[in-house]
Amino acid sequence: MRTGTGRASDRVKRAVAYAALFGLAAVFIFPFYWLAVSSLKSQDQIFAIPPQLVPEAPHLGNFADVYAGTRIVRAFVNSTVIALGHCTLSVVLCSMAGYAFAKFPRAPGRDKLFVFVLGTMMLPGAVYLIPSFILMVTLGMINTHWSLIIPGAANAFGIFWMRQYIGANVPDDLLDAARVDGCSEWTIYWRIVLPVIRPALAALFVLRLMYSWNNLMWAFIMLRTEAMQTMPLLVYLLQGETRTPYGMLMAACVLVTLPLVVAFLLFQRHFIGGITAGALKG
Repeated sequence: MRTGTGRASDRVKRAVAYAALFGLAAVFIFPFYWLAVSSLKSQDQIFAIPPQLVPEAPHLGNFADVYAGTRIVRAFVNSTVIALGHCTLSVVLCSMAGYAFAKFPRAPGRDKLFVFVLGTMMLPGAVYLIPSFILMVTLGMINTHWSLIIPGAANAFGIFWMRQYIGANVPDDLLDAARVDGCSEWTIYWRIVLPVIRPALAALFVLRLMYSWNNLMWAFIMLRTEAMQTMPLLVYLLQGETRTPYGMLMAACVLVTLPLVVAFLLFQRHFIGGITAGALKG
């Protein structure tokens, strides 16, 4: 039986742990708070000394200026189409490859090919720029949605993530029973494997969504017209050579960040479940 001193010591440790977590959370949240607050300020208020943590007269003029001065709606539609297309394609390709690597042990060269796939993770992203650009030019996909949807869809991390999760959570006996019943590999993948790995699919979807939505450098290379701009590219082009409208810039950044926050809140339970299961069973 614990004494009163022991219970008091546990409460102190718990309070210290909560205080440390709260402090870390505040450090990470403050930039987003400052971004949101600055979007409600005028240019002069943003650079006021001392800084105004709470705006004296908040207004939505910056958001109205972004809507009136840019093609923000078109950019949002472009980013949404590209992100959803890329994430869907990535989830399908990575889960299929992960299933093959995890459950086809007799496939010739399986292990060597998997090592090769993992080896590509050590290459810096800049190495792929020129070959990918030449490929997009050859396929005639410059200034199209496909130029941002296809590259990187079958990525090494996603394949590795799916392989580990499927290997740990899909029993071989279940697959063998389905094969005995006459199910094809496609039927097994679609009706048995996918429902089991749903948390991992949600986690991968969110991770690829963040990558695709925030993809600026590749969009800057591929997209040539204003009608094809994505949200990050629109924000980047708001920066002027002599004078940058920081109020509009902050408002646009809020609009870029908000969909990711909403997506995380919607997929939070599945995302955390997939990450936790992979950490415990992988």
